[in-house]
Amino acid sequence: MEVATNMEYLLEIDTTPAATDPTWEKMCVGFSNLSDSLNEVIQQFTWLCSQGWGSSEVTGGQYIVTLTGQRVRGDAAQDYIFSPAVRLNFGKARKTRLRFSHPQESTILWNVTIATITGGSGNGDANNLDAITVVLHGNGPPTIEDEP
Repeated sequence: MEVATNMEYLLEIDTTPAATDPTWEKMCVGFSNLSDSLNEVIQQFTWLCSQGWGSSEVTGGQYIVTLTGQRVRGDAAQDYIFSPAVRLNFGKARKTRLRFSHPQESTILWNVTIATITGGSGNGDANNLDAITVVLHGNGPPTIEDEP
């Protein structure tokens, strides 16, 4: 049996989404917490013959990754996300790709929208680092690049 630690996961963001070839930058410097979920859509129902007991079906979902940490200027991934061109704009400016490599599992490639960009311009107490949060919302199904 082997346990997985969060530091083994590798997230990379494409900092040139309009280009033909992606520019992958690691999302690790400054980020200290990672959580992901499928934000599932669940249909719940109770049939007459179930004697009051319900059932559920997962009928859809959206992949979401939330990263928190501290702002580090000079890191390519953070500088892209917190740039005025991305942070202060909407729509196409927030679209890019995410590559997420799981230890001893598959690597997935996902079209994402960068959402809920907080911090980066002074958050928290004067004697603390600038706290940040970035949420990446998957758009459509992933592409599995490789499988173990």
